[in-house]
Amino acid sequence: MRPWKRKRSILGGGAKFVTSFEPAERDLLLNLASTVADALMERAQSAPKDELAELTGMPVGHAEAPKDPRLARLLPDFTKPGEESVEGENALMRQLHESDIVKDKLLALRAIIDALEPSESGQVTITENDAHAWVAGINDLRIYLHVSMEGLHGSLEQIEQTDAMYQWLSYNQESLLDVLMGD
Repeated sequence: MRPWKRKRSILGGGAKFVTSFEPAERDLLLNLASTVADALMERAQSAPKDELAELTGMPVGHAEAPKDPRLARLLPDFTKPGEESVEGENALMRQLHESDIVKDKLLALRAIIDALEPSESGQVTITENDAHAWVAGINDLRIYLHVSMEGLHGSLEQIEQTDAMYQWLSYNQESLLDVLMGD
């Protein structure tokens, strides 16, 4: 991956951010973003159905944290253990807000997928709004991958490959943040 660069638009359409990925990097990022998006979609689709929510149009999420530790890190509790002032407060907060949080995470991952899918050459150009979504999406990918790494009991080679992927995602995110902040 080449470092992200800011390109000014001649026609005043706002800044664009460009980079290029090697084919293997593009495929890796696309597959990881799709994997995490699929896991989040499965979580959202498995939410209990609530008649009142359907009548009001207000989405309802799960009351319990995800069993998958990778999703549990992406969708943490709203209170620390033992800090609930009212019993069930965390479950209620999760039910009210988890669907919106999942939606935002899916939109960020969609920005990554949409930019990578048509780009077989590896060349990516995104808007400033998409750049912010990329930063959030890459952060979620890093969290998901980090928890995956914590649970690895495989070969040293597998652990090193996962760590290398994590470091590469960190570089990608840092490079994009640098140009967003104007450094």
